[in-house]
Amino acid sequence: MTAESVPLVSVAFRTYEHAPFVAQAIESVLVQETPFDFELVIGEDCSADGTREIVERYAERHPDRVRALLPPRNLGHGEILRQVLEATRGRFVAYLDGDDYWTSPAKLRRQAEYLEAHEECAGCFHDASLVNGAGAPSGLTTPALAEAGFALEDILTECFVPSPAMMFRREILDALPAWAFESAWIDWLIHIRCAERGPIGYIPEPLAAYRVHEGGMFSSLDRISQIEEDIRFYEQLLPELPAQSELIERCIEFRAAQLAVERLGVPFKACVVLVDPRRELKPYFNGRHGRILPRRDGREVTELETIRRAAADLAPTRPDYASGADAGGEGGCFLVVPAGAREWLEGRDGLRDYLDGEARKVWDDDGTTVFELPLRTEGELVAARPTRRVEIVRGEKLPDELVGANLEAPAAGASLPAHAVTTIGWVLGREEPVEAVELWAGGERIWRAPVDRPRPDIERGFPDRDVGSPGFRTTVNAQQLPPDAEAEVLAVLPGERRVGFARLRFEDGSGG
Repeated sequence: MTAESVPLVSVAFRTYEHAPFVAQAIESVLVQETPFDFELVIGEDCSADGTREIVERYAERHPDRVRALLPPRNLGHGEILRQVLEATRGRFVAYLDGDDYWTSPAKLRRQAEYLEAHEECAGCFHDASLVNGAGAPSGLTTPALAEAGFALEDILTECFVPSPAMMFRREILDALPAWAFESAWIDWLIHIRCAERGPIGYIPEPLAAYRVHEGGMFSSLDRISQIEEDIRFYEQLLPELPAQSELIERCIEFRAAQLAVERLGVPFKACVVLVDPRRELKPYFNGRHGRILPRRDGREVTELETIRRAAADLAPTRPDYASGADAGGEGGCFLVVPAGAREWLEGRDGLRDYLDGEARKVWDDDGTTVFELPLRTEGELVAARPTRRVEIVRGEKLPDELVGANLEAPAAGASLPAHAVTTIGWVLGREEPVEAVELWAGGERIWRAPVDRPRPDIERGFPDRDVGSPGFRTTVNAQQLPPDAEAEVLAVLPGERRVGFARLRFEDGSGG
């Protein structure tokens, strides 16, 4: 390909700290067999692990195929991708991150041929194999799909398109809003813009591999952070898609329900029952056993009692993404009622009477109500777990040593398992990094957690500061605390210096 020729396909390639994987990803592009010209535009975001040197070598060896964008400082995942996309020239654009790779030399040809044959489609995708770490593929990222195309409503509900599987028409880039590159879910927005113009095409073959590892932008986030990003994304979408506002609001309600389950620390042996009278949503709760209620109108009590009895014999599952809940902990049966289903529940006298007599309300906020039903085995009830009601008390003034700090969970007033109070937040030192967060009560330290979790939202909030990894997430065992105990939350600075920025007030839980 000459410098003057315009390729049919551009490969937009983003990489940062991908030294163990990036060569495999680049090679998977270079081996593509196509009857047309294509280019590879690589944005390397100032890595410190040797990724840049690998990219530079490939650009030197393949100057006719590879163009490398090498900014002198780290730009962040959104800005580096914006610059890469702006530099592409092809009529069609394919996307690849430096930790994923393609598994077929026919990938670009197959997708380009599809888009040329289907003018009604602005984008298309295929299946992708799932790879854990540096291992071999262990399954598919998407279930077997029977449809040949997917509408806007499908992709709004769930982003099921694997990122290394996408190809879209260039004009989609002009339709992206200004906030697109500030979002963690840029690829999702691209799919949405494609679906606004027609169905998203689907090729039912695994032509790429999606890698899950601790350094991955999505897989490194714990499940609470992922859901919070989903909610922020939907809230930004609302003014963009007024005709889809009802569906987007339902999606926000469902994400709020998922968030409640994670913050409650529901164990992975439990069964989570989602109330969805429309039967439109997939009862996904980070790998936990999930069920829908109702399956048949008028049989809600019978169905819930059946699920409750079966829940006693469920084996523990494993979380798909990092969670503060104990994967091997106690079981249970939890009924989750999103805000939009509360009116339906109010109209079911029999089910309300059943819950009044059998269940405890363990979560209740604007978005979600959660009931816990004690397990029933051979006609006997298994006692429900003790709970503590928790309230966050924030300091009136932030200590001078901190630029910012916040406790995001536990939610105010939530009744949580006493042995595992999920605690999430972030803290940012002014001159020095915060090493840990501690909880002290009665003059004793009862809990300590490292401050080491990436927080893209805090990076965006402090664009002129190197925030590092200011997040923390852990569980606090409150069983040892006396009734109405209050504990101070402290940031631990280098040299074991401590400054307080919040308090947690614990009260005995109640059924409600």
